[in-house]
Amino acid sequence: MRILHLSDFHLRGDGGLSFRVVDTRECLETAARHLLALERKPDALVLTGDLADSGDARAYEMLRDALSPLSLPIYAVPGNHDRRDRMRDLLGAWCPADPAVAPYLCSTVEDGPVRLILLDTMSPGSHSGHLPDLVGDWLERTLAARPGVPTLLFMHHPPFVTGMGAMDEPFENVDRFAAILRRAPWVRLCCGHMHRPIVTQWAGCLALTAPAVSMQIDLDLSPEGGDTFRMETPGYLLHHWDGETLNAHVCQIPCAPTFSGPHPFVGSVNPVEG
Repeated sequence: MRILHLSDFHLRGDGGLSFRVVDTRECLETAARHLLALERKPDALVLTGDLADSGDARAYEMLRDALSPLSLPIYAVPGNHDRRDRMRDLLGAWCPADPAVAPYLCSTVEDGPVRLILLDTMSPGSHSGHLPDLVGDWLERTLAARPGVPTLLFMHHPPFVTGMGAMDEPFENVDRFAAILRRAPWVRLCCGHMHRPIVTQWAGCLALTAPAVSMQIDLDLSPEGGDTFRMETPGYLLHHWDGETLNAHVCQIPCAPTFSGPHPFVGSVNPVEG
């Protein structure tokens, strides 16, 4: 089983440059051409948030139009730059949601040898990650229902500290989240938000972040680090289950990066839903 994990498109529906620098529509089109050309198609594609730069509807339409020709199951969770109401309305089946945890877009995919759990960690208007009690209760029940089954848990915000101070904001209910995962060591935590690949061990589980389809955060391990980006090679993660081993491969999207930067993150918002 092969699951592609893409993150952080930061699309603008008005044709403008995200953060005044990045042509994110071109980044999307480059990624879509690469995925369409793959000799072996994945079994599913998971998008871990910041699909839009400021939650505008046209950005989700652009994403839908670019990736729908892949003709494979696509699942998406919101990031802090998204609007879950517009994702739900415009992306439809990409955003399945268990009504027990509404309005959060949380769900499971149970039809393969690897279980996929989609967790919504977004709070409108906030940049940081959140695990409200309703979502925590749902996650606890969901993991307990199928103990020991290989599981990929997809979410936008990593709950662990990365060393890039500007991005290491407090994560709501992080202690409870850690306690839940310590009881489920068969889970692999798959996040976005950091715009670069990171691998660590957290709460007894392997945890990863995906590179961005758009810009990559400048690796600055200081209290101020994480607030600038460079136009490095975009990428994604490929999670591969061969029946015994679950590997995660960091893959690049062929293009001609300029490696310009560092550039500041300016000109976008973490939207509040209407």
